[in-house]
Amino acid sequence: MAQLPEQNWQALFYTLALHGAFIALIWLASVWVFPQAEQASQGEPVAATLSISAEDMARAKEAIRAAEKASASQRQPKPEPRPQTSTEQLQETAQDWVDQPEQTVQEEINRNAVKPSDALEEQKLKQKQGQVELTDDIKKDAAEENRQRLIKQQLADVKRQRAQLQEEIEAQKLDALAAGTGGKAAGKSSERTSGGGGNASSATAKYLAAINATARANWNTVQIPQQTRCQVEFTQIRGGEVIEIAFRACALDAQGRESIERALYKTPMPYAGFESVFQRKVSLTFCYPDEVCQ
Repeated sequence: MAQLPEQNWQALFYTLALHGAFIALIWLASVWVFPQAEQASQGEPVAATLSISAEDMARAKEAIRAAEKASASQRQPKPEPRPQTSTEQLQETAQDWVDQPEQTVQEEINRNAVKPSDALEEQKLKQKQGQVELTDDIKKDAAEENRQRLIKQQLADVKRQRAQLQEEIEAQKLDALAAGTGGKAAGKSSERTSGGGGNASSATAKYLAAINATARANWNTVQIPQQTRCQVEFTQIRGGEVIEIAFRACALDAQGRESIERALYKTPMPYAGFESVFQRKVSLTFCYPDEVCQ
């Protein structure tokens, strides 16, 4: 259906009005977003000078120092470095980069890896072994303490016996001086030392006790088993030096017999003061502990 001329003019008018409104909107937007450049004012430029007094400067510096102190007090302290608790040393150089690790080595490592159960069992075995070693150390310490106590006791007995012997010798000398003659003194001395009375047997018993104490003090019983009894006979020369050892009834092995030989050869046997009752061959019985011989 053909349009009338009036309708064509009406459509044209609406089109022009719409375009005009759109152009006006664009212009208003440009004016609002992009402000106009300010025009310079007419006249001479204004010159200004800022002047600060000494009091203002001092107050400003004081305020700056107070602000620095406040900021310094609010700073968090740096954490202290933690000490290294690992037993492994830190790696100083970086490890070389491996582009293609060898698969064979990796397979061997994975195949031979320790299982958690094996590691736990190994730890238990180590703990048991540590307890056994601790028990052995306690037993060894007790045995060594007992041995040191016996040595001290035997040395004290030897000193006491020597002191008694020295007193007897001094008494003999005093008796000889009181008699006034050397022959009488010699007779009294022979009666006390080598006569058939009880004094001679007492001196012999003291002599054998001193030898036993010396040998027992030199004997190391750390590795000697309990309830040990070993009878030996040794030969000595004047001065107390042992020259020959013979085992009679002894249940010790070669190591135990060697410890007895070292005890007899270590130091000379007692001789000074026992010249009158000296014995070339002496029989001794080594017991551990000492109660076995009683």
